[in-house]
Amino acid sequence: MIVGADERIPPTPDEIEAVLEFLSVFEDPHFLPQVVVAEDQGWTFEQYSRDVYEFERTLYQAGFIVRFDWARWEPEALRYFRDPGCLEAAGMPVIRRLLTFHIRKNVTCEGHLAEMLQAGHIQGILRRLEVLSSGWTTNSGIS
Repeated sequence: MIVGADERIPPTPDEIEAVLEFLSVFEDPHFLPQVVVAEDQGWTFEQYSRDVYEFERTLYQAGFIVRFDWARWEPEALRYFRDPGCLEAAGMPVIRRLLTFHIRKNVTCEGHLAEMLQAGHIQGILRRLEVLSSGWTTNSGIS
């Protein structure tokens, strides 16, 4: 069973704020998404840093991981990665789909999330979320 929030139910301001707390962490020039945990006979074993695991957990808890066919949406996700101008115009539904895509893609393609963090794409998504959240009003929600 695929776990995820209903796309039709928008996140609350508190949920958005919980996700945005990671922007400053990920923008820190000393931030590394992966850390070496062991080296054995020329092999390096890495795992994600605690911040990345907490980010993933927060995305699930805050309803940013949504139920949809993320694998079929990959061409669209790549468009947002390749063209930052598209990301600048993205609304909340796209932000949630992008975060879902990158978290789920990481399960089938180990290291994907680290690559997206190193490329600054996750940070770009969070910056767009920050812009969207600045327009939040209790009457209109975020579109």
